Amino acid sequence: MLAAHGAEVIKIEPPGTGKPVRNVGYRSGGQSVWFRKTHRGKKSVVLNLKDQDDLGVFLELCKTADVLVEAFRPGVVERLGIGPDALRALNPRLVNASISAFGQTGLEAHRPAMI
Repeated sequence: MLAAHGAEVIKIEPPGTGKPVRNVGYRSGGQSVWFRKTHRGKKSVVLNLKDQDDLGVFLELCKTADVLVEAFRPGVVERLGIGPDALRALNPRLVNASISAFGQTGLEAHRPAMI
């Protein structure tokens, strides 16, 4: 929706096949129809955040970003060195949002659910 309103939206995808949702549901023209409709207007960058060079690219993007939305399991961003405090040091005006299917704490917090 933000892209439809003129925002530049850059999504980070893992190396290989990219986001798993690229292959969800009916395919037309070589793409999942669902992915095409829900990701239109977004730019995609393939980065392995465990690779130091790719991590550097990510950090450069964060320096000028307005908003970061991440959907890792709790603790992953800290392990990667890209938690809110680290990114705030690079870009104090960055709004950092975290999406978690089962919350940040509790018995099921580390359970994966989003693709």
